[in-house]
Amino acid sequence: MHRIAGWLLKIMGWKIVNRYPSIEKYIIAVAPHTSNIDFLIGRLVATVMRVNVHFLIKKEAFFFPVGYLLKAMKAIPVNRKLPKSVIETVVNKVATTERFVLVVTPEGTRSPVKKWKKGFYYIAKKSNIPILPAVVDYEKKHIIYGELIYPSDDEKVDYEKLVNFYKSKNPKGKFPEKFIYPE
Repeated sequence: MHRIAGWLLKIMGWKIVNRYPSIEKYIIAVAPHTSNIDFLIGRLVATVMRVNVHFLIKKEAFFFPVGYLLKAMKAIPVNRKLPKSVIETVVNKVATTERFVLVVTPEGTRSPVKKWKKGFYYIAKKSNIPILPAVVDYEKKHIIYGELIYPSDDEKVDYEKLVNFYKSKNPKGKFPEKFIYPE
């Protein structure tokens, strides 16, 4: 399947620019997220990486019969009214799973937001796993990975590293007007 996914990315014009880690557990924080097509690109990239990624999605999407498909694809439902319960659920999954890769979009939505979500950071910190920043650049059709960020005792510095990575790559989303950097 990874060869087919690689072939599909290639005929679509996409290129994975650099290497991704070969560690067992980490979180991929992808930005910008401006279109549902990001999901398709992401699934193809994960297949090329040979990683069965988990992802977060609002619990309202888990209706019959879509819910079965989402669960089969390793989706984790998010109750947006109880974000701390999501963090604990994922931390427990990390602790009880041999390989665990979670893909998140820091914006948390496909709309422009001034404040990005930080739950993934707390998951990484509590689970003692790194964050891999990644961009999906529709202008260049590149998937670019950054350096692993291991959460420290200084959340502000770690978060600045993450945001600075995105700014340094200046990626263009499918709909660039829907992406802004956090304040």
